[in-house]
Amino acid sequence: MQALRVHAFDQPPRLETLTTPEPAAGEVRVRVRACGISFFDLLIARGAYQWRPELPFTVGSEYAGEVEALGAGVTAFAVGDRVCGSLSIGGWASQVCVPATALQPVAPQAALDEAAVLHTPYGTALYALRERGGTQPGETVLVLGATGSIGDAGVQTAKALGARVIAAVSGPAKQAQARQAGADEAVDMQSAAWKDEVKSLAGPRGVDVVLDPVGGEAMDTAFRTLGWGGRHLVVGFAGGSIGTLRANLCIVKGASLIGVDLRQFRERQPESMRRLLADVTALHGQGRIRPRIAAHFPLSQATEAFAMAGARTTTGRVILDF
Repeated sequence: MQALRVHAFDQPPRLETLTTPEPAAGEVRVRVRACGISFFDLLIARGAYQWRPELPFTVGSEYAGEVEALGAGVTAFAVGDRVCGSLSIGGWASQVCVPATALQPVAPQAALDEAAVLHTPYGTALYALRERGGTQPGETVLVLGATGSIGDAGVQTAKALGARVIAAVSGPAKQAQARQAGADEAVDMQSAAWKDEVKSLAGPRGVDVVLDPVGGEAMDTAFRTLGWGGRHLVVGFAGGSIGTLRANLCIVKGASLIGVDLRQFRERQPESMRRLLADVTALHGQGRIRPRIAAHFPLSQATEAFAMAGARTTTGRVILDF
């Protein structure tokens, strides 16, 4: 089988040929057709994430394909079933062996390439908004970086939960894209007055939940838009720097700063993670969420794919085709 492997954190992943794995008891071997490239994957590949896998390793956290072989005792799937899955590393390979419980069926009407970029962003968004933030119908959710991978998923997921969504983006073009994804309102973070605009749009009650995959200076600004009892969900720092916050703001607003880490949720609460991803896959099958695809690349153009996925100007997900 083919796999994209990291041998040194200062070198790009390279394509290698490995022995095709055989599924153990309870496992399924998936013939991978498409893989997503996430910001998390790019960080892991260059050793910039807070967790560093032991070298060498296969990168990749999202994939979709067909069941190719079944390990002993597996009855939930049959050879040929369309499936998708997610994991911390190991997904950028032509074949992967994973526990059957780590897979979700892809509905016949759902696009397989969309399923390949479903679990990480939408799993993160649903975990953040529903499990960590307790988002309720009718609440106002502010999504930072709303046209990025997590942000776009956050807009759609918040709408699926019945929330009113204010999207915070950079520039008029991205405002239009955020509205296309379902945002009720959109503000330009390049404006010096974007905090006041958000507060005006939120009304006297203020923002109930902030979904923040951006960090940096935007963190403090967004926190100040929260109303009483608001929740600020810290997902990551795509803006390039870790945000800081004056602790007295939490007291003044009776608000909470809440960390979101899907990887640890998977490791510490695997059964809850399985149910969460089943909910994500169901929403996709119902057409209530739909990943935006920017481009497809063959493995021979993996370097170009990584560059596009890492560019902040790209709207939508980049797919590696196996």
